[in-house]
Amino acid sequence: MSQATSPASPASGPTTLRVARDFYADLMRASQTSRAGYLAERERWLRGVPVDGREELLFEFEMLLRAVERYLNLTAVVDAKDRPLVTRDFHEELVDVRDAMDRAIRVARHLQDPDSDQKMVFRKYVETQLADDRVRRALIEEELDQQTAPESLFVLREDLDALRNLLDHLLQLPTARLNLFQDLGKLALKEIVLNRYFRPFRPLEFRVEYDRLRSVRILDTLSQMSEEPRTAFATAFLGLFRLLHYLSYVDAEATPPVPRRVRVLLALVRSETHALATWMHAELSPKAGSKALQAAALRAARDLAKEAERIGREVLAHVDREPDAPQRAAAAFTTLLRTQVVALVESLAPNGGLTDGVFDHLVSPQDAALRLRKDLWVYAQLCRAAEGHLRADDVPAAERALDALKSFLGYFHDGGYQLLRYADYDAFDRFTALLVELPWPPEGPGIRSRLAEDLRRFSQTLESTFHAVSRRTLLQGRGFDRQEAEALRDRFVAPAPR
Repeated sequence: MSQATSPASPASGPTTLRVARDFYADLMRASQTSRAGYLAERERWLRGVPVDGREELLFEFEMLLRAVERYLNLTAVVDAKDRPLVTRDFHEELVDVRDAMDRAIRVARHLQDPDSDQKMVFRKYVETQLADDRVRRALIEEELDQQTAPESLFVLREDLDALRNLLDHLLQLPTARLNLFQDLGKLALKEIVLNRYFRPFRPLEFRVEYDRLRSVRILDTLSQMSEEPRTAFATAFLGLFRLLHYLSYVDAEATPPVPRRVRVLLALVRSETHALATWMHAELSPKAGSKALQAAALRAARDLAKEAERIGREVLAHVDREPDAPQRAAAAFTTLLRTQVVALVESLAPNGGLTDGVFDHLVSPQDAALRLRKDLWVYAQLCRAAEGHLRADDVPAAERALDALKSFLGYFHDGGYQLLRYADYDAFDRFTALLVELPWPPEGPGIRSRLAEDLRRFSQTLESTFHAVSRRTLLQGRGFDRQEAEALRDRFVAPAPR
């Protein structure tokens, strides 16, 4: 991918114009090549789910699926134990898994459209009442085909419900031996991995719905890098923030005992911390660029692996005996991951003035809101200018204005766009696609008239989003710096020829 036009440079001419693309969406699509079609359809479904916080619910659901899959792998639960496997009682681990499945089922119900859910429940009932095996078989096969995201979610929820009921009976046994634990793991893994639309993400596989870097400092730093190291470091940051997102589901202030599923989540954190450390050593370091950055990547990989091992050995190994062990482990992992985020930023921008303990400042929601508000204002101004020149039929001025707009898009997609809320992406993506597909230069009064109307409508979207951001509580009392915004706008506007 070509680099973004520098904000310090004037807009380039049509022959050298950079077409704006979402770098992070490209990176995420590259991590999902085998399932891109299903994930794109799922993304369209999610945008239509009439539930508040739908993206976070989907994240929690897939996190729980991934955690169950990880926890039912023996290495996640027995490597810190000193008892032989054949004499182990896995009763406690099955209680943990049961709680995680129960929560996943409840989250899935929140995501399921009530009308669609009722239809599928009724179809399930009809299956049990049919005497004709041919018709019943056809209905079962139709359901298991999972042709839509809602059907896929319903099938997975039903499978988890069946496994939960099975667990309820297994937990009544006096002991749960190794073969029972392994067989349950095989059943759960099969149902989770074979699901078409909700198969959980793999390590270092990212989702546009909830994997975004929302630190202005990190976004600005990455935007200055060349393609290969930029992709590598963006992946590292996304991986670190994904792990911190997991840990946000452990309530550090809760009074013990914490929910049993927390043990399952911590096993996931530990496992993926090791996976990230291995990737940073093998992949990030060779692609980092300078020797100093290579050394920083190796240090981060070493620290992640070493500290994750210590937390597992000294804290997680005692979760059965110490009620506060899960919270102490979560706190230790959080400190470890935040430290590595800051260390990597310092290595990329050594003269940036960062010091220890600045993670909260690095990811300041107020800084992100201020940056987004400024970028939206500039975007709207550039759209309005282009619209005005098109309506006045001043073709040379309109072409200069559209050049400035397209030049700004590169800057916006590397920064402000990443700070939008997921629900806003659709309108922004449609407008970007329109500009990308636009014949250049736009010729003919018909094309110019339609473009002017598109610019007017999108300007209204930008202004509405600008006002919504301005009303956020964290910006109360922070006036809009119009002079700074105008200076940013002027960086992209080429002077008119004399």
